[in-house]
Amino acid sequence: MDYRLPADFRKLTIRERREMLARIYELTPQQLDGSGHEEELLDLADVMVESAAGFVPLPLGVAGGVLIDGREYNIPMATEEPSVIAAATYGAKLIARSGGFTTSIDQPIMTAQVFLEDVPADRAAAVCGGASPDAPAAPKELDALLRSAIDTMLPGMTARGGGYRGCDAALLPETGLLRIQLHIDVRDAMGANILNTAAEGVKPLLQEYCGGRGFMAILTNDAAYRHARAEFRMPLKSLRRRGIDSSTLAERIVRASELAQEDSSRAVTHNKGIMNGVTALAIATGNDTRGLEAAVHRYAARDGRYRGISHYRIEDDALVGSIELPVPLGSVGGAIGFHPVADMAFRILDISSASELGRVAAALGLAQNFAAVSALVSEGIQHGHMRFHAHRLAYQAGARDTEIAPVAAGITETGIFNLETANRVLQQLRSAGPGSSEAAE
Repeated sequence: MDYRLPADFRKLTIRERREMLARIYELTPQQLDGSGHEEELLDLADVMVESAAGFVPLPLGVAGGVLIDGREYNIPMATEEPSVIAAATYGAKLIARSGGFTTSIDQPIMTAQVFLEDVPADRAAAVCGGASPDAPAAPKELDALLRSAIDTMLPGMTARGGGYRGCDAALLPETGLLRIQLHIDVRDAMGANILNTAAEGVKPLLQEYCGGRGFMAILTNDAAYRHARAEFRMPLKSLRRRGIDSSTLAERIVRASELAQEDSSRAVTHNKGIMNGVTALAIATGNDTRGLEAAVHRYAARDGRYRGISHYRIEDDALVGSIELPVPLGSVGGAIGFHPVADMAFRILDISSASELGRVAAALGLAQNFAAVSALVSEGIQHGHMRFHAHRLAYQAGARDTEIAPVAAGITETGIFNLETANRVLQQLRSAGPGSSEAAE
């Protein structure tokens, strides 16, 4: 069968595209409905991306009662992984009993870059002031020119207290390109459009000032100046885990943190666990998850070696957990306020600023990490994972609504997690009649 799509596929309406895909790939009604059961959301998908053919529904849950800087937050999270919200809620609940998280955040400064090629050596030296890429500088004259140009270009941002905050320049030794970086306070935006507009707007000015030709103008997702931090302090007597005393558990959590600093292959999964929470929040609020994760992993490798971004220590009979990470998140712009789920998420969070969202993200990531690490160094994570897997098997076997929980309990009781067991337990439940818990005994 010829699976090629026609050249004008993108010019079709979204409903015509769906009909064509259903015909070519012999999609079942369930597959088609699962990717587009709401007419209004089909229209929304069509205006958000090119060649839209539907949407992918993700479960949206809420981690409730997360205590941050003295205030309880209910945090919306969109994720397909079963244990993520449960782990975040568990970790946050324990930490709340000891006073919760304290957080801080930097100003929302992001960076745009303009690269110039074939810049005369004397001009490059004058612009860079002899600086290396790791310790760049730029002349005051250039700084003043860029400030005037960008303030004129972004009057609304300047009026809101944001705008141009400085620049630096460096000659990159391997490519020979001159890199000029523009640092801009983007206020409550993630900032991509603002940064790209500024970079492209000043490129002609930089070509004239520096000589050479414009090569590229775009933001960097590095977010080196936009970090959030979170910390908690938990008395050792408050640490609880099955089959292990609190002092031993605290020591093992600290050692796991040290392991994530030493072993890059462990650090990858350590940080992935943190991002389970942070990314789920970003998805729910309509933020750019790719830019966020790129920034975090760049930060994790900032000294040339990939390391865990959370740390634990024992201090005065307490376990202290801390985290620092870039948070290029917005509360305005993009899909935020445009997508109904993002709007819903901000209503649940009850926040209005990107800075507050960044502080919440840092605390959530640390809660996620604490729950995962404490499980890993005690009973392990599979017990919890398999409990959630049982619910999926129950659904896959055909259980619905009130049937799912007792069938999942019955599967867990057998200790055999496969579809055959799920089918058998479901049939036992249905044979026993309404209200029976026989299948779970």
